[in-house]
Amino acid sequence: MATFRTPIKSGLNEYYGKLKQTIDGLTPEELLWQPAPESNHILWTVWHMARVSDRWANSTVLGGDELWTSDGWAAKLGMPEDRYGRGETPDQVRDFPSVDINLVLEYSDAAHASLLGMVDALEQSDMDRDVYAAYRDESLNIGWILGHILAEESQHLGQIAYIRGMQRGWDG
Repeated sequence: MATFRTPIKSGLNEYYGKLKQTIDGLTPEELLWQPAPESNHILWTVWHMARVSDRWANSTVLGGDELWTSDGWAAKLGMPEDRYGRGETPDQVRDFPSVDINLVLEYSDAAHASLLGMVDALEQSDMDRDVYAAYRDESLNIGWILGHILAEESQHLGQIAYIRGMQRGWDG
């Protein structure tokens, strides 16, 4: 039986599957290629997408610890615990550590699973509940947050697909 969770999880799984399909087979050089000095590269964007999922699900909505710190992903990826990606300068993106995409994807898998778990933990009545997003210093509605996650992650997927297409085309 379909519930409010069904379309949300369908959207989350669709963009996540497309993300993995889009980056499959890319070389380390392609993952770090920037079309312009101010542009994000694919590796940074994949990492940032995982951070977005992790933060929204585990910290903001569920009120717990992010996997980034609780499961040691910051240390595994050799990054500071407070690094998130929002508002980073072009220099910070360019100087992003050259980490193995498979390790980033392991973190991404964990963050995606926690995002799906968050959706499973919600009730219909939670859609109207506000939670405090500390890093934004504002209270936000959980229904809005879920829509925002779908929109933001889809936008990032589009950016990744466009950068890949600039390098080798979809079928290349």
